[in-house]
Amino acid sequence: MRNNIGQSLIEALIALSAAVAVISAISIAVIVSLNNVDFSKNQNLAAQYAQQGMEILNQQSTSDWPLFSSYAGTYCLPQGVTIPQDAGTGCNRANINNFFVRQLTISQGSANCSGAAQVNVSVSWGDGKCTSVLNPFCHNVTLNSCLANIDAKQAP
Repeated sequence: MRNNIGQSLIEALIALSAAVAVISAISIAVIVSLNNVDFSKNQNLAAQYAQQGMEILNQQSTSDWPLFSSYAGTYCLPQGVTIPQDAGTGCNRANINNFFVRQLTISQGSANCSGAAQVNVSVSWGDGKCTSVLNPFCHNVTLNSCLANIDAKQAP
């Protein structure tokens, strides 16, 4: 009879260990899923902000080509602003909802665009996976397009 008492204690410990392992696995799966949902949400928002930036530039090129054609280089386009701001050394702080960074690169007369302006709109963000101090915004979404003067007349 004494052997049975010790054996039930070992069985209880094994059952408890199995329960802890199952609960740990479920917890890890839930945490990974929540991180993936958060990343997908941020990626979708970044794509929307990049599309918004491209629409702002497209509207500006359509309504005021002389002003748009004066842009060349790297610019920041913060939230609520429709005129690109000179980036200087780059957009190194969040300018949309204190989380995302929207940066534009405009190349006038680009060979890739048959002489039109090549526009790249990049929206970046950071999270716990961005461990570099030099690059706190390690994730990004980039849209590329060519914008041309639709009112320009071609020589015969």
